[in-house]
Amino acid sequence: MRYLSLTVAAFAVAAALTNTAIAAPISNLSAPSAQGYQTVAATEMTVSVTNANLREKPTKSSKVLAKVPQGTKVMVAEMVANGKWAHVTFNNLDGYIIVKSLK
Repeated sequence: MRYLSLTVAAFAVAAALTNTAIAAPISNLSAPSAQGYQTVAATEMTVSVTNANLREKPTKSSKVLAKVPQGTKVMVAEMVANGKWAHVTFNNLDGYIIVKSLK
């Protein structure tokens, strides 16, 4: 880490002295995830309530695309809205189920 800091400082000084920009690769950096989204490997979860609403968007006021019966397995692509909603696939429909309805 110290080496990286010295390298960055050297590039900054060189750029200031020559009045030009210098680009260099920086390793070990990962792209930040969008706030409120958590990507997970496609995971199978089971509906734990009588009928879970599969919604168009991750809000309770969003259009209901389907009712998913208890015991149904759905594929979860990602968790959204700070982990409150699961982005799922069910019967070739892509939508959102509130996480409290899944196990």
